[in-house]
Amino acid sequence: MRVESVIAVPASDTVGPTRLRLLTARTGKLPVVVVVDGASGPEYHVLTMAELQTALTNQLSATPLGEVLDLAGRTAKSPVGRSDIAAAAVGTPVVENGRIVGVVLDDKIELPEPTEQDLERGAPSTRGSQASADPGRKRGLWSRVTGTGR
Repeated sequence: MRVESVIAVPASDTVGPTRLRLLTARTGKLPVVVVVDGASGPEYHVLTMAELQTALTNQLSATPLGEVLDLAGRTAKSPVGRSDIAAAAVGTPVVENGRIVGVVLDDKIELPEPTEQDLERGAPSTRGSQASADPGRKRGLWSRVTGTGR
């Protein structure tokens, strides 16, 4: 499990500034956490960027997020501390010293390193009819830059 950074947005913020904040976010893949100041402390609602943008479509700029998202009808997620992320479910907010620091996500899938077969797929002999017509011809960026290989 890993902790991914989030875009934290108060539920009292209005649609206009929130749209601007989402447009200027460093990536569209970050989860968005809408924080509601409840009677028993903050409540956290975890959304995807696409889900939030869809909900904000065709909404007036002065409308609070709490109204647009109907947060009263949604179940809030209980936060965990950094020491408890191993046992937490995916999508659980992570709080440290009363401040939201991220959301629990699955570990990144590591891509395997290329094998000899993968490297041979890009060899000149497998590039089509031009490579088979002139097997001595070099191809690639270096030959185009230097003008060699003809």
